[in-house]
Amino acid sequence: MKNSLSGIEVLEIGVMTPGKFAGFLLVGWGARSIRVERPSAGSDTISDEDLLLNRGKRSIMLDLRSQSGQEMIHKLAAKADVVIEGHRPGVVERLGIDWETLHGLNQRLVYCSISGFGQDGPDRLRPGFDLIFQAATGLLQATSPPGAEPGPPATFAADAATGLAAAFAIAAALRKAAVEGAGTYIDLAMQDVTFSMLAVSHGTLRPKGDLTVPMPNAAYNVYPTADGRHIAIGAARPASCRTLFEHLGRADLAERGLVPGDEEATAFIGETIAAKSAAEWVTELGALDIEVSQIRSPAEAYDDPQLLARNMISASEHPLAGSLRQISVLAGPSSPELDPAPEIGRDTDAVISELGYSEKAIAALRCKGAI
Repeated sequence: MKNSLSGIEVLEIGVMTPGKFAGFLLVGWGARSIRVERPSAGSDTISDEDLLLNRGKRSIMLDLRSQSGQEMIHKLAAKADVVIEGHRPGVVERLGIDWETLHGLNQRLVYCSISGFGQDGPDRLRPGFDLIFQAATGLLQATSPPGAEPGPPATFAADAATGLAAAFAIAAALRKAAVEGAGTYIDLAMQDVTFSMLAVSHGTLRPKGDLTVPMPNAAYNVYPTADGRHIAIGAARPASCRTLFEHLGRADLAERGLVPGDEEATAFIGETIAAKSAAEWVTELGALDIEVSQIRSPAEAYDDPQLLARNMISASEHPLAGSLRQISVLAGPSSPELDPAPEIGRDTDAVISELGYSEKAIAALRCKGAI
């Protein structure tokens, strides 16, 4: 994927985490991106999210409520290949930077609107964050242990999935623009994307109302070990399930290992696994081609030899944050090839001068509060 989007210009306007992640992926695949921030957004600190997701981007500050700010967006959009915006429905129309307006300036433009609930429907104006979309779609309950009370998730799955979906949709639309010379409007709702994630597990609702869902069984479960850690066993193949029970001395239970709710088989595995450490079991079962992994924290995963070998973890230096270890671009080059994340508004003068504004004109815009 390295440099597959070389020459593509992206404009990020008012985007939150999903839009930042989409832009990060596009930049990692060779595109260039300009982030548009509000003039009041300046700060001497950068969040951990921005330290990663804004790598390789330029940052400018514009007051989009001002006529001058809108004029500059029009000029930037006229040269861009992609616009990603993250406002509530109706806002970009009021600002004069909506799809119809910008498409009129650039017929090949790919315009991606990322919102919580989409541009139409009864909930289009509802506010929401990641937790709300996981709760509303059933994802939060589906990812909670059976019988356990659902609680707040430890990761932003809806944000991440929406960013991936946006990058995928934009890449497809860029292909259309290259072939047909036509732009595309993308209406991407976080609730839609989050719900679509359940297609692989809860994707069919039968007339009686039941869902075909994966149920835990003895061979596909999580178990505590002797050292207080946990391992995940995923012996979902009949062959690996049989090998598991034969190795542990209960071949007679192998046929029941994949039966949901079989308490005897599950209890046997649990009691046996509790006798050794997590590392011992990973080594022992892994050598038998049984699907197994120690339960790690995200920080521990940064030392995974396979992730390191795949260049999914990189070391970098940031002028404000210092030495960092960061997750790299998916299916892209290792992240050190991307410049450090900019401070908000760092590139304002440079970008505006590229639009033909003189130093005097830029100073006047700053006096008016447009930048």
